[in-house]
Amino acid sequence: MTTAPFILALPCRSVAVPGDALRIEPEPRRLLTDGPRLWIGEDTPTVDLGEAGHAIGILFRRDGAQRVRDGLETVACSGLEAASQLVAEFWGAYVAILRMPGDELALMSDPSGLFPVYCSRTPTHFLATSDPRLLGPVTGKSSSIAWSALRRFLAHPELRTQETCLSGVEELVPGTLHFPHENRTQPIWTPSAFFPRAPYPHLDDAARQLREIVIEVVGAWAEALGSVAVAASGGVDSSLICAALSEGAKDFSCATLSTADRSGDERAYVALLANSLGAKWTGRIYDPAGFDPISPASQGLPRPSRRSFVGSIDALLADCAHELGADFVLDGNGGDNMFCFLHSAAPVVDRLYAEGPGRGVFETLVAMCRVTEADISTMVRASIRRLRRGAAGGRPADTRLLVVDGSAHAGSDLMPVWRELDFGRQSGKRDHFELIMRTRNRIHGLGVGPRRFSPLMSQPVLEFCLGMPTWLWFEGGINRAIVRTALSGVLPPELLARTSKAGPDSFIRRAFDHHRTVLRGRLLDGLLERHGITDRKEVEQALATDITSRGSIVYRLLDLAEAENWARSWT
Repeated sequence: MTTAPFILALPCRSVAVPGDALRIEPEPRRLLTDGPRLWIGEDTPTVDLGEAGHAIGILFRRDGAQRVRDGLETVACSGLEAASQLVAEFWGAYVAILRMPGDELALMSDPSGLFPVYCSRTPTHFLATSDPRLLGPVTGKSSSIAWSALRRFLAHPELRTQETCLSGVEELVPGTLHFPHENRTQPIWTPSAFFPRAPYPHLDDAARQLREIVIEVVGAWAEALGSVAVAASGGVDSSLICAALSEGAKDFSCATLSTADRSGDERAYVALLANSLGAKWTGRIYDPAGFDPISPASQGLPRPSRRSFVGSIDALLADCAHELGADFVLDGNGGDNMFCFLHSAAPVVDRLYAEGPGRGVFETLVAMCRVTEADISTMVRASIRRLRRGAAGGRPADTRLLVVDGSAHAGSDLMPVWRELDFGRQSGKRDHFELIMRTRNRIHGLGVGPRRFSPLMSQPVLEFCLGMPTWLWFEGGINRAIVRTALSGVLPPELLARTSKAGPDSFIRRAFDHHRTVLRGRLLDGLLERHGITDRKEVEQALATDITSRGSIVYRLLDLAEAENWARSWT
C-alpha cells in the first residue's frame, strides 16, 4: 500500500436512479453510470460501516488503538450519527462514505488530514478521489493547470487551501461532512472543543499523558504499515517517535541523512539515540550531483506543495529503508508546529489572561526570555504590544520573483468553517493553531507520495496539543518542554538538551549551484514565465546569486523550479 487509491462517482440527481445502491466496479473507467459507483485499488484498505456506509483507509479504536479490519457493527445507522461517532470513538487516516436520508451519500475526510481527498464535477457526476491522476481516465479529459490558482499558491506556499492548482479540483475539508448533491458542508469535528480550559494541567501530568498517547498512536501505525524505519536526526520529534516505538516494544530501525560537511551531519546524535534504544541504524550522504533539477517532487499531487529537494530525501531514505528491511519510513514532520514552537510573547500574555498577574506570569516571562534569547525589558515591551494590539495578522504574501498583479491573495481556506473560531483571550493558541495548519503541506499520509508517514499529525496527538496552554510548552525556559519531560528517563540527557538541529542547507545550496544552468533554462523559458507568473528580470538576477549568501532566495528559486516541473508533468 502506497497511495491507497480510490475514486467515487456519484451521479447528479437528474441522472441518478433512486434507490440504486453503491456498487464497486473492477475498473475506474466504468464509473460514470446512472448509479453511485466506487473503484478501489487492490491493496486499498476498507472498513464496512454496516447500514451507515463504508470507510476507505485505516481506522483505529480510541480505546486501545486496536485496528478495525473488517467491519463495525456498533456504528450508528444514521450517516450523520455515524460521522459523529467516527470522530469521537475512532481515529486514523480515512474517508467515510455515509448514507443519508433519501439514499443520498455524503463524504467525510478524517480530522487529521492524513488521507487527503480531492473532488471534481462533470456535467453529470461528482467525483472524489485520493489520486487526482485517476480523474482523467474516468472523465476522458486531461487535467489542466489553473494558472491563477498556481500564482496564489506560490504567494502563500505554506497555506493549504480548498483550492488546488488544477482546474475544477478542490480538496475536502478534514472533519467536515460534505453533501455533494446539495454542495454544502457540515462541520463534525472542531478544534475549539479541545482548546485549553481551567484547571490547567501540571507539566508532569501533561508529559505523562502525551507519552501514553504517542506510544499508542505510533505503535498502532507501526502495526498497520509493516516494518518501519524512522527518519531520525537526534532532534526532539524523531526521537519521540523512536522512544514511543521502543517503549511499546515495537521493532524499528533508524535512517539518517547528512551533508558532506559538518553543518548538516547528525550521525553522532543518531548513533547515540539508536544505541540507547537498541535499534539498528544506517545513513546516507547528500550528493548535490544526485539532485534531479527536472523531476517534480510533487508528482501526481494537485499542487507543487513539496519542496524540490525532498525528491533527493525520498530516494535516500528509500535506499536506507531497503537496507534495513523496512516497508515504511516514519518521520517527525509537523512536530515543531504541533508542539507549539513559538518565539513570541504570546505565552506570557496567554498566562496573564488565564491566571492574572502573579508568579506564574513572571515564570513564563523569564522562560520566554531564555527561549528567544531576549532580555526581560524586550520581552515586557513585546507583551505590552501584544496586549494592546492582539496577535499579528496572517503572513503577508511572498511575491518575490513573481509578477505582481493584485491576485496574490490566498484562495479559499481549507478550513473555512474554522476561520471564525473563538480563541477567547488566549491569542497564542490561535498562533499555535495556525502553525499546525501551516504544516499540512509537509506531512506524509496515505495519499500520493513516497512510502513515508507522519504519525505526529494523528488525531489523538492533534487534540492533545490543541488542549495544552501555550505557556506549558516552555516551562523551565526550554522549547517543547512537555515532549522533553515525556522523554526524561528514556533518552540520554545529551539528546534532551538539544534545542536546535542541523539541516541540509549546504546540500541544497550546492545542488542549486551544480544545476544552475539547467534551472536557468527552465525558469527563464518555461511555463511560469510564459503564463506571466514569474518576473523574468528578477528571476534572472536571482539566478546569479552567490550560494554563500545566507538569504533564502535559493530556496525561492527552487520552489519556482518545483512549480515549473510540476506544471510540465500535468501538461
